[in-house]
Amino acid sequence: MNDLDIMKRAQSYMESLANGKDPLTGNELPDTDIVNNVRVSRCLFYVSDVLKKVIENGGEVQREKLKRADKADFALTAEQTDALRPADDDISLSKTVGIINAQIDAYTMKKLQRKIVADWLKEKGLLREVVINGKTHYNPTSEGELMGIRLADYHTPEGNTVKYCAFSPDAQQFIFDNIDVIIEYASQE
Repeated sequence: MNDLDIMKRAQSYMESLANGKDPLTGNELPDTDIVNNVRVSRCLFYVSDVLKKVIENGGEVQREKLKRADKADFALTAEQTDALRPADDDISLSKTVGIINAQIDAYTMKKLQRKIVADWLKEKGLLREVVINGKTHYNPTSEGELMGIRLADYHTPEGNTVKYCAFSPDAQQFIFDNIDVIIEYASQE
């Protein structure tokens, strides 16, 4: 039995105890048992959750995050590229790039930047830059609108309305289908 298997068993035992059950038999423990004390039960749930995170992290307790300069340049494997799926609804470019970045190990690799994708879309004639109040924004071109990029409203918690580019599932898929070209474009920037 390896360390990860031992951790899985320990996590299972902690979860059973936190739920007031004997981890070996699955039987309910008496209400008077110490594991049914609220403070002890909360502690057991906490330890169980910590073990879950360690298990999800491949058994590593804590990973050291590399400095940006020490990270590998952004890249995707064929499997990661194949795993890209658009959201069901229109989403922002930031969220679209977030779907892409979710495929990588951000501890060891640089993330793809939204601006790189926006600049690539601009170069393809799908977005154009506009300056509003001294700040640069992107708006869809007529070709971009045909692709499924539209201006949408975002209502801030302060009650303001901000315009942003919303990408349809088809527009998101266009980006995913061209991710290798975008990565090559990013390497030239």
